[in-house]
Amino acid sequence: MLKLLKKCIFYFIVILGIIYGYQYMTGKSIATLPREIVNTLQQKDTRTESANPRYYRDPAKYMPKE
Repeated sequence: MLKLLKKCIFYFIVILGIIYGYQYMTGKSIATLPREIVNTLQQKDTRTESANPRYYRDPAKYMPKE
């Protein structure tokens, strides 16, 4: 019985290590992994919009002056 308990605890620690390692290495939750796999298999566009700020031109500069 003690041997079985040690085995279960070992597997539990290994699974927690995999989850923590994935989150540490990628910065994403492991809960998002199934969605990414499905999108890859369905060949959906998984690109996201750029996180860089967009700088719009000041429309007052380009208005015709009277």
